[in-house]
Amino acid sequence: MKALKNDIDFCAIDFETACHNQASACAVGLARVRSGKVMDTFYSLIKPPKGMEILPFYTGIHGITMKQVAGAPNFRELWPSLSTFIGSDLLVAHNSSFDRGVLTAVLYHFGLKVAAPKFECSCHLARRTWPTLENHKLDTVSRYLGIELDHHEALSDAVACAKIYVAAMGMNSKRT
Repeated sequence: MKALKNDIDFCAIDFETACHNQASACAVGLARVRSGKVMDTFYSLIKPPKGMEILPFYTGIHGITMKQVAGAPNFRELWPSLSTFIGSDLLVAHNSSFDRGVLTAVLYHFGLKVAAPKFECSCHLARRTWPTLENHKLDTVSRYLGIELDHHEALSDAVACAKIYVAAMGMNSKRT
């Protein structure tokens, strides 16, 4: 039997990157969900590694510039806070292969010998739950569910992902 909506505990995550290199994280948003509700959030800009500066094309997507991240912590400095916030939670991301890849790459880049936590994908779950949607991109599913979204802002994306996952799990638990 699937988990009921009020039993859902996890942490949704979203990264924004500076360039094509997956280790170029420049922002992260996290939304901690307890009993199916977003209870806490975490957001930080991240100073990308040297040689992975934010390209104008990427700024055009997420609006983040090198000037904005100049005083931000690098991932090695940020990881203790991120790790504490995540704890032992399952991570959920919309298109989880991207966010899992970013986390794995940045951990490797900074020599942090930590296995990336287990991930689930809200996009795959949305595809199974609402198969007739025109597509299952974060903004499309958010609009369908009436979820407010400032797309490509890491915290807003993480919160929307969390709400999509909870809604889909609730729908699927009713079907069993």
